[in-house]
Formats: sequence, structure tokens, C-alpha cells
Amino acid sequence: MREWGSHWFMRTLAMVVAPVLAGASYLLLIPWDLRNRPEHPGELIETTPVRTWAVIVFVLVLLVLGAWLGRAGVPPWQAVPLVAGVPSALLLASYLTHHAPDANPWPLAWVCFTLLMAGAALLAAFAGRVSAR
Repeated sequence: MREWGSHWFMRTLAMVVAPVLAGASYLLLIPWDLRNRPEHPGELIETTPVRTWAVIVFVLVLLVLGAWLGRAGVPPWQAVPLVAGVPSALLLASYLTHHAPDANPWPLAWVCFTLLMAGAALLAAFAGRVSAR
């Protein structure tokens, strides 16, 4: 009986902590305004405010959280919204609050990035579930 209770506690803890950590990592690592901007005033060439190292760390955090949920016994289909849901919502909020002055590719970009985050969470949860057996 004690093993079941501790398993339930760890699973519940993982389901509560994972979305918080995923959202916090997004807020810490990904800039709120994702639009390209000139490096210096008057320049025509624009650069992205997103840093490669920050994206790599963010992806690693999502993979670790997905694997942790899978290992804790959370079904992989349930791990997807827990890991990718908050970052996806924050990304959408960022896109909706920062309108591009020209063509607006953000709706398509949001769908693509959401699918990438969801796929990574799903694969990591499957891997965590398999390694727990």
C-alpha cells in the first residue's frame, strides 16, 4: 500500500511541477517580443532576439520534463499538454501582443513551434515510460 501512495504522490507532483517549470523556462529563456529588429539604428539588416543557446536549453528542459513525466507514470498523451501547454500559450500571447509591421507569419510559426514542442514532449514521455519498466 505504501508503494502505491508514494507513486501517486510522485505522479501528482510531476503533473503540478512540470507545467510550472516549462512556463518558467520559457519566460527565462525566450524573449517576450520575438520580432526581428535592426542591430543598430538605421540598419536595414535585422537580427533575431532569440539566442541559440537559450533555445537549446529550453528544448533540453522540455525533454527532461517529458521524460520525468513518463517515468512518473503519466501517460505520454497526457504529458504533452503538461509540458508544451504553458509555453505554447505564452508563445501565442507573445505573437498576439506584438504585431508585425509587414507580413504576419506568426500564426503559422505558432502552429509549427507548438507541434515541435508537443512532439518533443510526446517522444520524451514515451522514452521515460519505457526506461521506467
